[in-house]
Amino acid sequence: MSRDAGRGAGMRRKTPEELLDYGLDWIAANRGTYNRVMHLCLCEVEAGEDWVGRDYIYRMAKKSRLRITNDKEFRFSHELWSVIARYMAMMRPVLARVISCNRSPIDDFDFEQKWHDRVGDGTVFLARSYAEAKRMCEEGDPLARVLPPRNRKDSKCKRPTKGELCRAAQQSLFQQ
Repeated sequence: MSRDAGRGAGMRRKTPEELLDYGLDWIAANRGTYNRVMHLCLCEVEAGEDWVGRDYIYRMAKKSRLRITNDKEFRFSHELWSVIARYMAMMRPVLARVISCNRSPIDDFDFEQKWHDRVGDGTVFLARSYAEAKRMCEEGDPLARVLPPRNRKDSKCKRPTKGELCRAAQQSLFQQ
């Protein structure tokens, strides 16, 4: 059975550029959710996790009551996760310690330029690619180090208060 079986008549695979644009469009439309997913990943790095994947993040989001749990597109899309994971590692190279990305044709694009073209903000990337973020981790680059808990205000990521959860719920209702 071919990999495209079950896609329906007329369905075709996305080109690498379409895949990258698809991920960027999701990030642009769901920036708050994207930032919260990145925060969850950073919390897991600080907690000592050695692997974080799409399904793991989905479960963590569900526990934290993030809006992402209603987002079937995020939950079931390997394509979307591949783009999101690369961008998170580029922004925070320490995430390359726990997020694995296999080499893909999308890696041939200038991720930073595509971000600025599609998302259009002044985001700063500490690494130019996932591969560079991974290399930074392996070489012990200070930008890819996990801060020890004693250098942080507390050793655990802050749980949202009831008021913060209510505000987040109200915001997600108005985003639709």
